[in-house]
Amino acid sequence: MKNKEKNGLPEIYTFFKKKFSKEEKESSAFIDYTKFSAVLKEFNLGLTEMIIDEATEFKLPLQLGYVRIRKYKKKLKLKEDGSIDKQCMSVNWHETKLYWEELYPGKTNGELKEIRNKPLIYYLNEHTDGYGFLLYWNKKGSNAINRSVYSMVLTFSNNRHLAQVLKGDKKIDYYE
Repeated sequence: MKNKEKNGLPEIYTFFKKKFSKEEKESSAFIDYTKFSAVLKEFNLGLTEMIIDEATEFKLPLQLGYVRIRKYKKKLKLKEDGSIDKQCMSVNWHETKLYWEELYPGKTNGELKEIRNKPLIYYLNEHTDGYGFLLYWNKKGSNAINRSVYSMVLTFSNNRHLAQVLKGDKKIDYYE
């Protein structure tokens, strides 16, 4: 069962405020929530750009491990009858819908839903020589308690940024 507890920006700011005395909080030099948010967002943007655009491995503080983009070879699995097990492959929905329009001209979305076993087009990652990429948190050497239950996930915008970098002209060699 996944723990849906999230520690977002408001919780981080509350923790930040607890580190200061009442006098320090009331001074004009103390950072309010909006400025704190802007600084943190700018830092995180710069950090993710370093990790994605420069293939940097970022060392987390307090011996929590390293974060980087990991490259892995996608392996096709075969069923017992010799056909390809397509469960491990991602569907290219844009190309699939274009193919269905060509294959079943004049059909509405409702009519297409009624058709069983329609052919699907899958991503083959030919532009990356069959490799897949993901955000990887290397926890080896970490001193965190119960570190195996923690995970890190790229946001949608960071996933899109990684996809643009992979499809671009600049070829970056990420770690395997």
